[in-house]
Amino acid sequence: MARGAGLPQSRQDGIVRRALRAVVLGVTFLFVVSALAVSCALVVYTAWRHDFSHGLFALLFAVLSAQIALNWFLWKDDEE
Repeated sequence: MARGAGLPQSRQDGIVRRALRAVVLGVTFLFVVSALAVSCALVVYTAWRHDFSHGLFALLFAVLSAQIALNWFLWKDDEE
């Protein structure tokens, strides 16, 4: 018996699309979480060292990472 012989082609395509979408969401979520973690660590590190010259970059990076995280959640909800 052929693989997936009991399912119509459109249903198989739907299953594959959902699986690929889940993989894409998972990978992008990992990048978003890692960017947030790195940016928060960078802010704490520059504050701990009182390194104000690099502190502005750390704050900018943290704000942009937070904005990316919020946009990721909006994108995820928009796709559903």
